[in-house]
Amino acid sequence: MTQNVKLAMLLVALCAAAVGLFSVSMGFNRQTPAAPPANASSALGDTLETEEPEPLPPATVRFVAAGDNLIHDNIYSQARARAGGEGFDFTLAYQGVEKLFVGADIAFINQETPIAESVFPLSGYPMFNSPEAVGDYVEKMGFNVVNHSNNHMFDMGERGLIATLDFWAGKPEILAIGAWRTEEDMKKPLLVAKNGITFGFVPMTEHTNGLSLPKDSAMRYVKTNEYDLMKEQVELAKANADFVVVSAHWGTENSTDANDNQRYLAQMFADWGVDLVLGHHSHTLQPMEWLEGADGNRTLVAYSVGNFISGMLNPQNMLGGVLDIDVTKDGETGEVAITRAKMIPIVTQYDYGVKNIRVYAFEDYTPELAREHGMNRNVSYFGLDFLKSIYQKNIPEEFWPFQAA
Repeated sequence: MTQNVKLAMLLVALCAAAVGLFSVSMGFNRQTPAAPPANASSALGDTLETEEPEPLPPATVRFVAAGDNLIHDNIYSQARARAGGEGFDFTLAYQGVEKLFVGADIAFINQETPIAESVFPLSGYPMFNSPEAVGDYVEKMGFNVVNHSNNHMFDMGERGLIATLDFWAGKPEILAIGAWRTEEDMKKPLLVAKNGITFGFVPMTEHTNGLSLPKDSAMRYVKTNEYDLMKEQVELAKANADFVVVSAHWGTENSTDANDNQRYLAQMFADWGVDLVLGHHSHTLQPMEWLEGADGNRTLVAYSVGNFISGMLNPQNMLGGVLDIDVTKDGETGEVAITRAKMIPIVTQYDYGVKNIRVYAFEDYTPELAREHGMNRNVSYFGLDFLKSIYQKNIPEEFWPFQAA
C-alpha cells in the first residue's frame, strides 16, 4: 500500500469520527428524529399545534309507542271472515295507522292479550287468547318491543304465558317484555340499542285480575306495589342503558284522569332517574306532562296512551294516542335527552253492531266517519268535538302534532 493511499484512508476515518462526534454533541438520533416542540414555527412562520379530534355528531333515535292492542273476539272473527275462513286478514283493522310507525327506530306496543293459540282455543273477553296472526301483523307494522305485563297476562295461566313468550322468541328482531321465565333471567337488563343509544325497559303491572302464577312457578313479573323490586329493575336498566323507559300498566279503567297512585309512582320514577314513563291500561287517553326528579332531571310521563284497537263500547275508549319522540345523544358530552315529543291522536271506528272495527289517524278522521260511528245510535254526543275535548284537556299544546292544532 502506498503512502498516499494510507494517508487518504486516515483522512476518511478522521472525517467520519468528526461527523459522529458532531452528531452526538447536537443530540441527533438517527433512528427516531426528535419531534419539533408544539410551539415550533415552520418555514412559513405558522405555529404547529396538535389538532383536536372532531367531536362526534349527535345521534338520534325515533321512539314510537302505542297503547292497548286489545283483541276482542269480534276483531279476530272479522279478520277471519275477511280471509275467507282460512287464516286471518287484519289489514282493514290497522291500515289506517300503519304510516305512523314507518321510519321508527324503536316501536313499542302493549299487547293486552296473550297469544297462546298453540296450546289453547281462541277466546275473547274476559279471558283472552289471540291468534298468532295478530302477532305476525304487529311485527309487520314494525313493532320491535312488545309488552305483556298487564292485567290479562295470566288469562291462559302459566302455560299460556310460556306459549306467548315462545311465540315471540321465534321473532328474534322483537324484544318481548313483561315476564321472565326464571329469577336468573330477571337479573339481565331488557335492552334495545339503536344508532349508538341503548334503551332499557322496566315493565310492571298494577293488576292481574286476581290471577297469579302457581306457587312453585319459576316465572317472575313486577307489580307496582313492589317498590324495592321496581327500584332494583330501574337501577339495573340505568347501569346498562343510556335511556330508561318504565312501562306501567296502571290507573282506573275508562277514566281520562290520572289517579293519585299513578301520580305518586310517576314522581317516584322521576326521582329514581327514569327518562320516560309510558302508561297504559285505562283504555283512555290520559294526561301527559314533564316531571322534575330529585336530581333536577326531567322525566316525560304519559299516564296512559289509551287503546290502540279494541271492541269496547264507551265513547272515551275510542280515542287513543301514539307517542312519538326523538331521543338524542350529544356526540361530545354523551348526554341523552328527549329533543322532540308529540302525542298523535288515533280513533277506533266501527259500524253499527261493532262491525268492521278499524283504527284511523286523527288527521284522516272526518266528520262523516264520526257521524257513521256505530255508537251514535246510543251516544248522541259522540263526535269530533267530543274527541278533541279529551285530547285538548289532557295533552299540553307543546305535544300537539300539526294535525291536532
